[in-house]
Amino acid sequence: MLDIVDLPDAETLATLAKRYPQLEPPLLQAWLDLMRTSTDCQHNLDRFLAEYNLSQRKFFVLILLLRNPDGLLISQLAKGTGVSCATMTGVIDGLVKSRFVTREPHAQDRRALVVIITAAGLELLDNVLPQHYQRVNRIMSCLDATEREQLQSLLEKISRRLTGDSV
Repeated sequence: MLDIVDLPDAETLATLAKRYPQLEPPLLQAWLDLMRTSTDCQHNLDRFLAEYNLSQRKFFVLILLLRNPDGLLISQLAKGTGVSCATMTGVIDGLVKSRFVTREPHAQDRRALVVIITAAGLELLDNVLPQHYQRVNRIMSCLDATEREQLQSLLEKISRRLTGDSV
């Protein structure tokens, strides 16, 4: 996340570029705009989810479980959300305490536990997701279909560069 709000203007970037010749002001400006927008999206989602006492991580775990009604292992949930198993265990502890998920014995491996969404978890998502989708629609509707396709293509291109794939 980009926690700085006071971003440099074009004049400041030009001055910095004189000191640091590697700095290409248009590239840095685009990067800062992307980071600022990404942070704004995350903060907007955080504020929305706070109304339901949810964090993004808990929300995404519930969505993964909605997509996998037979449940998932903690390791699968950790991989699906990009966190460690230890972190995911804490997340699941909170969701169990809220009665949104249960831990059930794995059918083939008695040492493993499968995390399954409960009726209360499904009810929560039935309340949250329609409003979430309306929010996303409202936010993204400022772009027409062509602009959305361009945005997706551009974001994929940047993502490939970040992961080391050729662009």
